[in-house]
Amino acid sequence: MTARFCVLLATLLLAGCYMVSYEDVSNDPKYARYVGTEYTTTADMTVYRVSIDQNYAPSPSIYTIVQPPGFDGPEVISTARFPEGSTVKVLTIQRCTDCFLDTEPRVHATVRVTSTAQFDDLEVRAALGLLSSHMQPIPEGDAGN
Repeated sequence: MTARFCVLLATLLLAGCYMVSYEDVSNDPKYARYVGTEYTTTADMTVYRVSIDQNYAPSPSIYTIVQPPGFDGPEVISTARFPEGSTVKVLTIQRCTDCFLDTEPRVHATVRVTSTAQFDDLEVRAALGLLSSHMQPIPEGDAGN
C-alpha cells in the first residue's frame, strides 16, 4: 500500500514537468474582449526568454512578460527590462488543454510589443491576469500615439 501511495504521489508531483498544449480561445466570448486591445504597463516588468528544451538549449524558447520579482533558473536564457509605459497589443488568447492539476485555467495572451522594435517577429506571452493587474487598456482613439 505504501509503495502504491509513493508512486501516485511521485506521478502527481512530476505531472507539472511536461510540455503542455494550448488552444486558441480568442473567439470565446469570455476572452474575445481582450483581442485587438492595446495595453500600457503600469509598473516596470521584465521580458524573459525561457528555454522550453529539456536540456535548456536556446532553441526552442518562448518570451514572456513577468512582473517583479520574476524568477531564475537554468531555463532562463536572457532577460530584458520592460519599463513602465511600455505598450503591447493582444493578438490571441491561448488556454492550456492538458493542465489537469491546475486549480484555475492556465491562460495567456500572445502579444505584439508596440513600444519597441526589440521584440519584432517574436511571439511574446503575458499571463491573462497580468493584463488586469499591471497593465491598463489604452482607449482606442489613443492607441498608437
